Amino acid sequence: MPKYTVIYNEDAGKNDNKSIAERFQQAAERLKRSTTLKATSSRQEALDYVVDHIDQLGTVITIGGDGSINTVFSAFLKAKKSVKVGIIPGGTVNNFAKALEIPQDEEAAFDTILNGHPLAVDLAHTEDRAIISSLTLGTLADMARHVGQDEKKKWGPLIYLSKGIRQLIAKKSYQIKVSTADGDHVYRTRFLLATTTNSVGGFTNFNTSASPADGKIHLVILKHFSFMRLLGYLSYFLTGRFRDIKDVDQLTAQEVEISAADSHLKVETRIDGDPSDQLPIKLGVEQGFVQVMVPK
Repeated sequence: MPKYTVIYNEDAGKNDNKSIAERFQQAAERLKRSTTLKATSSRQEALDYVVDHIDQLGTVITIGGDGSINTVFSAFLKAKKSVKVGIIPGGTVNNFAKALEIPQDEEAAFDTILNGHPLAVDLAHTEDRAIISSLTLGTLADMARHVGQDEKKKWGPLIYLSKGIRQLIAKKSYQIKVSTADGDHVYRTRFLLATTTNSVGGFTNFNTSASPADGKIHLVILKHFSFMRLLGYLSYFLTGRFRDIKDVDQLTAQEVEISAADSHLKVETRIDGDPSDQLPIKLGVEQGFVQVMVPK
């Protein structure tokens, strides 16, 4: 009999995760399926719980956005094994869920978990952290840092476009080195994006060549920026043709190391919207490492 464990943040007064978890439990139990609810108060508590109980878990259910899914995938990375995952989208952007065409509607998400089928997806990662959607650095990382929760709730993905334009105009470029099996690539850039899916900032056609099950990390580097071309950049972004811009370079690899040409330069990164390590950073991918429930 299928066994589910719903892990949710119990930040009282700021979300209704507990009631969502209870409604899923009721839906599962109508099908005679055992469900355990696990409330946590921090990312670390949730990560530790999954690692410590990995051998007793059936299917782990996450409630939230990319950060919540990242926590579970990071636990799998640490445990060096995984279990099935069900996703109840609850974030503002939900890149990973959108890339897998998991319904944003609560009841439809329940049905996907209970009656869908498992899809093997990749686990991209740094040394100790999963990447379920994207790693950004430079301008894109600064942009995400300046987006508040209230702004995300009010404007959704459009707030990232607005902040991104401001950061592109304000920031200077810097020199980075991207090392893959094909050799070293040196760029002067305003931003770099490493992604595992076609969805970026909630826009699902950003990079149609990327798939969460292709065993590759996809890198997009803006080599040159021109304010006069800004509207053109936005047009390409919104229509899924960003990679066609002549100022953009694309690389794909299974292993990547990204470093600043100047080792004294502090370049921050963000993973799935949250702060991560400074450069240098190494990325890898484990193909088909996790099974996620998706619609039939």
